[in-house]
Amino acid sequence: MKFKSFVSPKTMTHSNSNSGARAWSDEDFVRAFEELSYPADKFHHREHLRVAWLYLKSSDASRAAERMTAGILRFAKHHGATLKYHHTLTLFWMRLVAAALVETPEGCTFEDFLASHPELCDKNLPAEYYSETLLQSAAAREGWVEPELQPLPNLRVYRCC
Repeated sequence: MKFKSFVSPKTMTHSNSNSGARAWSDEDFVRAFEELSYPADKFHHREHLRVAWLYLKSSDASRAAERMTAGILRFAKHHGATLKYHHTLTLFWMRLVAAALVETPEGCTFEDFLASHPELCDKNLPAEYYSETLLQSAAAREGWVEPELQPLPNLRVYRCC
């Protein structure tokens, strides 16, 4: 499944250039995230996607979503950024990563995964599904809210989130 791609070269460059995490093995990266030793100033959209990808590859989607939400909340709290957590956006990205993983061959690296699904690098993609008003609401920040502009891909078959 290919999502609409709204990725500009500027977006791709920005989201791919911020991190030294590429040099980390998947195991070291997720361990640093879970042990809260990954630097908060280096944890951006791409790193969120990588954690989602790793969790979805290693457990069923429901458990991966639980791990992701708990992990992001814990990471944010540890780094004094609890107000940055947004539940709907966390699950939105988990659901899109889960849908993209269905089309991804086993053994694919994270870099290959992103190259096959560049739309995931577009941090503005939620605006295709949600109004700004809905995304800024307390309900969306604190719990899951379905998109009102267009439906997400049918994810029931992926048992996600």
